[in-house]
Amino acid sequence: MLRGGAVALGLPWLEALSSRPVEAAGAAPLRRYMSMYFPNGAPSAYWLPPTPGVGDAWSLSSLLEPAAASKKNMLVLRGVGNYSAFGATGTVSPSHGTNCAGAWHCHDARKPQGSGISVDQVIANQIGTQTKLPSLQVGLSTLDSSCDGTPCSHSRSISWADAEMPLSKIVNPQAVFDRLVSAGAPAAAGQSVMPAMPDPRLAQKRALRKSVLDSVLDGANSLRTKLGKADQLRVDEYLTSVRHLETLVADPSMSVTGGPSSSCVGIGRPTQAYGGTNTPPGYSREAHANVMIQLVTMAFACDVTRTVSFMLDDARSDFVYGHVPMRQFKAGGMSSPGGGTCGGYHGLQHAGENNDGFASITHWMVSKANMMAQALASIKEGNGTALDNTVIHFGCGMHGGNHDGLNLPIILFGGGGGVLKQNSYLALTGDAPGGGVRLADLHLTLIQKVFGSSVSTFGVAGASKGIIPDILA
Repeated sequence: MLRGGAVALGLPWLEALSSRPVEAAGAAPLRRYMSMYFPNGAPSAYWLPPTPGVGDAWSLSSLLEPAAASKKNMLVLRGVGNYSAFGATGTVSPSHGTNCAGAWHCHDARKPQGSGISVDQVIANQIGTQTKLPSLQVGLSTLDSSCDGTPCSHSRSISWADAEMPLSKIVNPQAVFDRLVSAGAPAAAGQSVMPAMPDPRLAQKRALRKSVLDSVLDGANSLRTKLGKADQLRVDEYLTSVRHLETLVADPSMSVTGGPSSSCVGIGRPTQAYGGTNTPPGYSREAHANVMIQLVTMAFACDVTRTVSFMLDDARSDFVYGHVPMRQFKAGGMSSPGGGTCGGYHGLQHAGENNDGFASITHWMVSKANMMAQALASIKEGNGTALDNTVIHFGCGMHGGNHDGLNLPIILFGGGGGVLKQNSYLALTGDAPGGGVRLADLHLTLIQKVFGSSVSTFGVAGASKGIIPDILA
């Protein structure tokens, strides 16, 4: 750690640390988990690759082409369904609100026991004591879309501490930054950590537009004299990138209003996520997404937390994706530039499942998942990268325009410390209601095999039956 007054920043991996024991005897290995949600499903004609396979035996589809740089770190899954959470054996068409959080806690929000602990929080219970923040919830939604008659917390929160406690996401980049650099504060009894009250000295520095790094530069300069040239370069690059990040989040256009502020500490959780319904002039969803990815990367790189949930948008999003250029798609081929920009997300989902506007927005969602994966792939960690020790579950709770809970669009990025298959596209079969394998079993496999939890079931009673060995390396 580099410390200076109210500020503490974790350092990246350094060669100078390699001679020290990385893991104490009996200590759990370093693992990270990220749930990365996108709404409305995906156009079925363009999502799945042409043929299942491993390595060079499979190729990317037109919707997955933005993730080309991450192909070697991808596990694309076909045949994963969530009907077991809904207690159905035949056709079922849950609402957007039911399918959103339900994909991460595997309960049916329409029934009395409509929720439960989500997969990220099971993992946080296993590894959260190893970091300052047990988990972090972030998102991009700046519009409160319809909740389809289901409690809105199921449309706006994918992270649940238990059946009655949705964990609200933070949409304001400044609030996320404050939470990371001020190290956090204890929550009220029985609740998880909330954003910390910023130190007044830190707030004053920001008001004066002074970098928080100024508080730690003396320590950094002292440290550099004890490092080799390679480590000196790493520290310099790291501090430069953090200063650039601080500049980005200080930009007025990134001051998204309406979310939990940096003054929240130890308060009761709201029943729904705050989704800033007012955005400042010049707001850009593109810039918002990019800076959030940088912030999550910083949280992982500095080991502030190892568990993150990231909602790229809320369920049934009506947000107008005017920043996304239209592309043209065709089955079995790659996409090409089109004309104009995209409109309202939910409307395009139901304008014919395979229309170019719906596909173009999904294409953009995949590009953000790739950006997140590549950010972690750029961080050296031991003999590999941070992505090697991470699992990013990128997916949605519905198939597409039909609201179907079968054949969900799901990609796992990262190897989970060598536990998961990589560079693969698998067509899975199993005993799930409606066919395929159970989404609850996918979660259970990660919980047990990657994170070492003794939890034996997941979701509503009967939703999970066991692990999925086909996805293991």
